[in-house]
Amino acid sequence: MVEFKPGDTVRLKSGGPLMTIDYIEPENGLIACEWFDKKALKSSHFKATSIEHDNDDIDITFL
Repeated sequence: MVEFKPGDTVRLKSGGPLMTIDYIEPENGLIACEWFDKKALKSSHFKATSIEHDNDDIDITFL
């Protein structure tokens, strides 16, 4: 199973904007995400099965 934590960047598997995980509700397993639609901050809850980590969320450290 994929592990999610607050601060992770994710997208819906069906597409859509890049979102940031705000918090996870352990009692029902829903994941609260936030994203910007133009200049407006939006938020909603999603099932873990409907989101995935963003492929561009790679930590690159330069020496």
